[in-house]
Amino acid sequence: MIKSYLELNKNEKQALVEFLNKNNNNVTLENIEKEYKAEEFDYGKGVLISIKEKNIIGKLSIVLLECYLKNVAYIVRFEIDEKFKYNKEAILELKNEAIKLANSYGAFKIYLGTKNNEIINTLNLQKQYSAVKMILQDRKIKLSPFKLEKLTEENKNEYIKINNDAFYAVPNGGTLTKYKVNEYIKETNENNYYFIAKLNDVNIGFVQFHIENGVGEFDLGLIKIMQGKGYGKKLLETAIYFLNLKEVNDICLTVITKNKVAYEMYKKRGFKEIEILNDWFEL
Repeated sequence: MIKSYLELNKNEKQALVEFLNKNNNNVTLENIEKEYKAEEFDYGKGVLISIKEKNIIGKLSIVLLECYLKNVAYIVRFEIDEKFKYNKEAILELKNEAIKLANSYGAFKIYLGTKNNEIINTLNLQKQYSAVKMILQDRKIKLSPFKLEKLTEENKNEYIKINNDAFYAVPNGGTLTKYKVNEYIKETNENNYYFIAKLNDVNIGFVQFHIENGVGEFDLGLIKIMQGKGYGKKLLETAIYFLNLKEVNDICLTVITKNKVAYEMYKKRGFKEIEILNDWFEL
């Protein structure tokens, strides 16, 4: 049986918490309520759970937001109880239900991100690209940084416009919504920063930072008309400069290897791969 998260009863939700904690993840019901009822999963409709004999044996989440906007869906956090006798059946059933749901939302393409070999082998998948984490080795600044303007209520619509223009054609690039940018504003603090990058007072891109346990991570993007002119390197230096000021121990980022321009730029700048977060497959 496959249920969406919204269809689970109280006992099933508690069983789901226990299933997710098999890997000592310290998951709570409060955690999953916040995560699964997020906008990108259509507030819980995009989280599918496999139940057999009252046991939770698998789950996955589908990013449905991009179905409306780009006709593409992304399946993430596909987890399975590999010791349960129905696990292969559950993998196939979850995959089929995910495809059916994504298609109903308008998806023409569906991608799955996972490192689980049983899922990969059961579905006979061929890797398309990876999401990798990289760490910077040479932190010496090469170019002067751009001026940065903090994200505020007053400029949030411009921030959304910049972000979505920069990421529209980027593999796995998510669409930023008003709901999400309002969350950014609320969570801005000494660990989370969001900026518009400016060239001669013209808004040309964005950069955002998250700092935790001495590690500074960032994401950035340039509007389309500014791409291919060397400004990406300068924006990258801006991010490094900011995190140097914050005196973080390490500077890291996550990149999709299919985004070859960004991937090669990071490698040339001295970023080295330290972890494959997910391999990505087209269903």
